[in-house]
Amino acid sequence: MSDTEEARICFLLMICETEFSRRVVALLDEMGVPGHTGLSGISGLGRSGRREDSDIWPGGNCIILVALPDDAVADEVVSRAEQIIADNYRKRPGFAAFKLHGTQLA
Repeated sequence: MSDTEEARICFLLMICETEFSRRVVALLDEMGVPGHTGLSGISGLGRSGRREDSDIWPGGNCIILVALPDDAVADEVVSRAEQIIADNYRKRPGFAAFKLHGTQLA
C-alpha cells in the first residue's frame, strides 16, 4: 500500500463463548470470508454471566476479529450468527458483536 493509498474497512469484533466461537468460525468459512483473527482464553463479565475458565467460574470466551470490505458483509455475519443461536440454543450463549470503521494503514 502506498503512502497516499488508504483502504477503508469495516471491522467486526465479536466476543463469544468458546464453544459458540467454533460455530462462528465455521460460519465465516461458509461465507467465504478470507480471514479472521482469534484470541482465546479471554475472561469477562457480561449479560451471559462471568467467564473466567476456572473451577468457580467455568467457561471461557474468545474474541474474533474480522476486517471486511463493507457494512453489508458484517451485518450478514451477525444476522447469520443470531439465526444459529435462535435455531440451536434454548439458553442464549454469550455473543456480542461490534462494528467499527477505520482505515487500513499498512
